[in-house]
Amino acid sequence: MNRWIVAVVTSCFVLGASAAPRHDGAIQEMTQKQELSIAKALTWLRRNQNPDGLWGCEKSGAPSTAITALSILAFLASGSTPSDGPDADLITKAIEKLISIQSASGQITRYDSTGMGIFYDHSCATLALAEVYGTRRHDEFNGLRESLVKAVAFMYTVQNEDGGWGPQGGRSPSDLAITCSVWMALRAAHNAGIAIRGASVEKVQEFVKKCAAPKRGYDLAPTVRGGGGGMFYPTSAGLRILCGMGKGNLKEVESAMEVLLDRKMGQDYGGQISEWDYCGAFFAVQAMMHEGDTFWKKWWPKFRDHLVEIQNPDGSWTIQYCLCCRAYATALSVIVLQAPKRLLPVFQL
Repeated sequence: MNRWIVAVVTSCFVLGASAAPRHDGAIQEMTQKQELSIAKALTWLRRNQNPDGLWGCEKSGAPSTAITALSILAFLASGSTPSDGPDADLITKAIEKLISIQSASGQITRYDSTGMGIFYDHSCATLALAEVYGTRRHDEFNGLRESLVKAVAFMYTVQNEDGGWGPQGGRSPSDLAITCSVWMALRAAHNAGIAIRGASVEKVQEFVKKCAAPKRGYDLAPTVRGGGGGMFYPTSAGLRILCGMGKGNLKEVESAMEVLLDRKMGQDYGGQISEWDYCGAFFAVQAMMHEGDTFWKKWWPKFRDHLVEIQNPDGSWTIQYCLCCRAYATALSVIVLQAPKRLLPVFQL
C-alpha cells in the first residue's frame, strides 16, 4: 500500500495516511441485492428532504445538521456532485443551507439534533463541506472555502488536553466516537487543501491508546469502561483513527479487528440497534477497507448482507434503541453500502 506522511511544524495537524486498497477478485464487494438496496435508500432520502434543503428525522421534521450532512455524503458516494449527476441540485441546496446557518464562531449547527452531542453535528457538517470542497474547483461554490476554514478553526480551538473532543464541544469530556468524527473532518479538510494549524494528531493517537479496553478493542474513554471487551462503536472509532494514521500493523489493532468480526449491530444493546451502531458502521467499514486483507474479506460480506437484510421495505432503516430517526439510520447505512465504490474521498484515503 502507498503511504505518505505530511510533516509540518509542531503546532500543526500532522497526518499519516494509507490508500484504501482495491480487492479485485478477492471477494464480491458489490451484489445485485446491495445495488437494489442502495437505489431504494437514495429514493427514500430524496423524498424526505425538506423544502429548505435540510433533512430531519422524517419529512417536514425538525432540521438536523448531522442528518443533512450525512445525506449529502450519501449522494456524493453515489457519484453525484453539486455540479454533476442526478442529485446535483439537492446537494447544492443542502450545502448552501449549511453555509447559511453557520454562526460567526464557525459552528454549523443550531442545536443537538441527534442526541449525540452538538459537536457531532458540527463535525458531520464540516466533513460534508470538506468532501464537497475536495470534489470540485474551488471557485465554483460561493463561500464554501471560507465556511470550511471557519468550521475547521472552531473545531481545533476546543481540542482537550488529553487529545480528544467531547460531544458538547467547549472542553466537554473527551469521547472516542466524537473524537473520531472530528478527526475525520479535520483530515478531510487537510486533504482538500485546508491548513490545520491548531490541533495535534499526536495527542489524538495518545487518547486512542488510553481508550484501549482491558481485554481487547476500545472503550469510549479511559474512565468509561464497557465490560472489558470493547463495544462495537468505540472499537470502530479507535480502529478508524489508527488505520487512517497508517498504524494498522499494531498488535492491538489486530485484536480490535477481531472484536468487530465477533459483533453484530445491536449486540451491545440487547439485540436492539442503536444510533451509535449506525455511526460505528461508518467508522468500521473505513477501518476494514484500510486493513484490506484477511479481516475485510471476512467482515464485509457478512456485515453488508446483514445491513441489507434489516432494511425496511420503503428503503429506510430503523433505530430500535434510544433515538428514533429513520433518516439518520438511512443516510449512514447507504453510505456504508456504497463504500466499495470508493467515490467518496473519505473512502479513498
